[in-house]
Amino acid sequence: MSLRGRLLGVLLGVLLAALLPLGLYLNARIGSFAQQQAARALAGQLAVVARDQERSTAGSAVSGDELLLLQYEVFNLALSSGTWGVIVTPQQTLFSDSGTHPSPPTEAVQSVLNTGAGQWNGLQLARAGDTVIGLAVRQEEVNALRSDVLRTYALGAALASLLAALAGVALLRLGLTPLRTMARRSAGLTAASLSERLPVPQARDEVKTLALSLNAMLARLEDAFARLEAAEERTRQFAADASHELRTPITSLSMGLELLEKVGDDPAVRTRLLLSLRREARRAGRLVGDLLDLNRLEAGEPLRPEQIDLSALLGNLARTAADLAPQMTIRAEIEAGPETAQVWADRARLEDALWNLIRNAVAASPPGSEIVLWSRHEGEGVTLGVRNPGELPPELLPRLFDRFVRGQTSGEHPSGEGSGLGLAIVRATALAHGGDVLACNLSGGGVEVSLILPAFSPRSA
Repeated sequence: MSLRGRLLGVLLGVLLAALLPLGLYLNARIGSFAQQQAARALAGQLAVVARDQERSTAGSAVSGDELLLLQYEVFNLALSSGTWGVIVTPQQTLFSDSGTHPSPPTEAVQSVLNTGAGQWNGLQLARAGDTVIGLAVRQEEVNALRSDVLRTYALGAALASLLAALAGVALLRLGLTPLRTMARRSAGLTAASLSERLPVPQARDEVKTLALSLNAMLARLEDAFARLEAAEERTRQFAADASHELRTPITSLSMGLELLEKVGDDPAVRTRLLLSLRREARRAGRLVGDLLDLNRLEAGEPLRPEQIDLSALLGNLARTAADLAPQMTIRAEIEAGPETAQVWADRARLEDALWNLIRNAVAASPPGSEIVLWSRHEGEGVTLGVRNPGELPPELLPRLFDRFVRGQTSGEHPSGEGSGLGLAIVRATALAHGGDVLACNLSGGGVEVSLILPAFSPRSA
C-alpha cells in the first residue's frame, strides 16, 4: 500500500475511533432522555386525573360509581396514549387490556400511597384517594426516537467520513507532491548528473528538511565520485608515467647486462658497465619512489603535523647538504623573531620537499656558488625556500612544478640524473599543508623557489 493510502487509512481510523464512542454515548443519552420525557408527560396526565379524583372523594374510600368513572378516565387516557393503564384498589387490580402485564408490588403501591407519586419498572404511578393509578411508558416511541436519532447520526457520521476522506486525499496529494517530485528527480539522477540538486520548498517543514538532507547526501556522493575519479586518474597517470619513464633505465639495464656478458674478463670495461648499471638502478628506484610519494600526497594521505623549530631544521639541512656537496657554499638564513622560528607541519614531508629544492639548486648551480636556505614570516603563515644563482627561462616558469619538467643543470650534474618529479613533490607537499609554492627570478640575479605554509595549530591538526 502506498504512503498516501496508509495515511488516509490512519486518518479515517482515527475519525472512526472518535465517532464510534460518541455514537454509543449518544445512544445511551437519547434513550434516557426519551424515557424521561415520556415518563414526565404521563406523570402530568396522571396528576390531573388523581387531583380530580381527590377532589371528588375528599379523601374517603372510592365507591363503585367513582371507581367506574376513574376506570374510564385512566383507561381512556391509556388508549389515547397508545399504552396500557392500571388501577390498584385495596380489593383488586384492574388493567386496561388483557392484564398480562405485571402488577405493581405491594411495596411500590404503599410507597405511592405515602408519597403521592412514583414509578416502577417504567410504570408511572399516582395516588387517587386510597387507590393507585398508573400508566406505562410506551417503549416503542422511545425506541423509535432513539432509532431516528441514531440513524441521523449515522448518516451525518458517514457524510463526515466521506468529506474527511475527500479532504484527506486532496491534502495528502498536495502535501506529497514535493515528495513525488523529489522521487522523480532522484530516479533520473546518474553518476554524470550528481551535481544537480533537488528543489527545496520555502516552508519550514519536514519536506524541506528531507530535501536538504538529500541534497547533502548528493553532495557527499558527488564528492565521493569525484575522489574516485581522481584516484582512477592518478592510477592511470601513475601507470603511464611509470611505463614511460622506466623504459629508459630498464632498457639501459638490459643493454648493460648484455654487454656485461660479452666483454669477457676485461676489468676496466666491467667496472664501467657496473657503475652504469648501478646508476641506472638508482635512477629507476628514485623514479619509483618519487612517483609513489607524489601519488600519496595527491591522494590526500593524512599528515602527521608537529611543531617544528625552523632554525634547527634549516640549520641541520644546510650542514648536511654542505657535507654532501662540498663544492658549494650552503647556509641557512632565518628571519629573527619567535613567530618564524616555529611551524606546524609534517616533519618527514617538509624535509623531503626541502631536500628536493636543495638537490635542484645544487644541480642547477656551478661549483663555488652560494645556496641559501631561508625562512620569513608573511601574514599569518611562514614562507621558506631555497635561493641559488642562475636564471629560469620565462617559458619554464608556468610549468616548473609539473611532472617530469627538467630545467637546465650545471655540467657536473647532467639532467639525466633527476626524475623530474622533485618540484612536483614540493607543490604537492605545500598543497597538502594548505599552502602553495612560488618560483621567480630575482631582480638582482638568482632564482628563488619558496614553499608557503599557512598558520597551522594543534587544534586544526
